[in-house]
Amino acid sequence: MSDRSMATELSLVQTVEGLARCIRHLLSHCGNLSLRELESWGIAHNRPMPRTSLGDARSGARPPSRQLLLNLLAACEVRDDREVSAWLDALDRVHKSKSLQTRQRLLRDLTQPVSAYRFFAELDDVTEISHLIQQAEDEVWLWGTTLALLIPYIDTYLGQALDRDVRVKVLLINPGGAAMSMLAFRAGPTWGRQRLEERLSINLRMLEGRLAQGNGLEVRLVDYLPPYTLYAYDPGLNDGSMELRLGSVGGRHELRPTFRLIRKRDGEWFDYFYEQFTSVWNAAEPYRSGQLPDVPQ
Repeated sequence: MSDRSMATELSLVQTVEGLARCIRHLLSHCGNLSLRELESWGIAHNRPMPRTSLGDARSGARPPSRQLLLNLLAACEVRDDREVSAWLDALDRVHKSKSLQTRQRLLRDLTQPVSAYRFFAELDDVTEISHLIQQAEDEVWLWGTTLALLIPYIDTYLGQALDRDVRVKVLLINPGGAAMSMLAFRAGPTWGRQRLEERLSINLRMLEGRLAQGNGLEVRLVDYLPPYTLYAYDPGLNDGSMELRLGSVGGRHELRPTFRLIRKRDGEWFDYFYEQFTSVWNAAEPYRSGQLPDVPQ
């Protein structure tokens, strides 16, 4: 399709459904790439495109974010500045209309601020985490510092997930970098750097045993202290969910503010944390079997 004909079609877009028709038209001229192929391309090129968000944009269930649309255009090799502008202008019109409707609905629904007690939970329920891993059908993400207390408990369940061909991504901090020093400060004197490095080494050794199961498990290390721990279950699917536990200075590990995101309910915020994980994952270094760090004596 020529740039002019696509720009003409885009200039008429006012609704989510109209934008979805243009997206389907674009994809049909790009070989009808599957949502999984687009998602994989996005991860490889640091242009996150959750397949469920793409599916919503393609069907008209929900408009894409600006970044998601730009990532899709890059995947489809749409490079002409005028055509990109036509897409963004169409998206702006759709979002302005949707934003007005959302504000009107919120004004009707909200009579008082929501209490933090209705948003945050306290306990880190490892039984629930293992249950969600057992239910996962496509992918599990685990992002933390050392995941010191989690990996030993869920090791068996990770093995079962890998046997079901569920892909597992584990993202931890680099044992020899600045992130470990910051973690030792944040964890407080009860832990200490040496003990934290020992726990990380133990968990990496356990994960090494799972690396031998095949190609389903990927482990990466990064010199970055995450502000939260993230567990994601089928993040690319429509029924995906995430649990995030905020970092804290000292204090009890099991009593940290925790909140849950559900893809169907929290679409745009879900995509935000999806993109955060993907960006750090792409900046991290793959961990390979036999690469265990030296444990301080």
